[in-house]
Amino acid sequence: DPLESARATMSEPPEPTGLRELFGGAITVDLPTRMVDVSDFRPVPDNQEVWTDADRDESVIVELLERVDVGPSDAEGAAAWFFRDLAAVNDASVESGLSRIVSTTRMTTKDALPSLNGPFEHASMCVGTQRMAKGRDGDDKRNDVDVVVVCVRLTQVNTDVLITLNRTTRVAPGSSADAPRAEEKREEELSAAATATRVAASLRIRDWNLFG
Repeated sequence: DPLESARATMSEPPEPTGLRELFGGAITVDLPTRMVDVSDFRPVPDNQEVWTDADRDESVIVELLERVDVGPSDAEGAAAWFFRDLAAVNDASVESGLSRIVSTTRMTTKDALPSLNGPFEHASMCVGTQRMAKGRDGDDKRNDVDVVVVCVRLTQVNTDVLITLNRTTRVAPGSSADAPRAEEKREEELSAAATATRVAASLRIRDWNLFG
């Protein structure tokens, strides 16, 4: 079970993290201190917070979406639907074989989201890989990326909260990805799933008025 494995890993000494205020402080999460706020150097959509470690071509995106009623299956875990949708947007659909779902786990108990100070209808985590090109790079320059999607469904405010972690594990020759440390083996680093699990476990809504 990837979620149980990620939780077990959480008992190990973690990499340094810091409390980050998102959406003007309405939401807080703990993120690795090596990550910086992308909005400091380029525009980011109002419904997203994007944090990155450019040297490793790794990012965490927290996104607020109006609840998607048609498509996501809470029985399977809505995160899998969002993973497939993201893969298609990245021109790397699961059907094409360029993306692969490794596991989907329903996060059914409060233990999975201990910091979330309010009810949630369903939550789930999808772990997989995607082979995607950076920017305008061609198909021959697709990088291998670990992708983890966590979906928290807040029915009372008609919102799906998505936490997406992208971690490049192989940079294709000639790729425009400027990530000198992407393929380093870092024994102290948590897996992508464990890192995403830590972020989700720290998710806290400070101001519910954010949702209108």
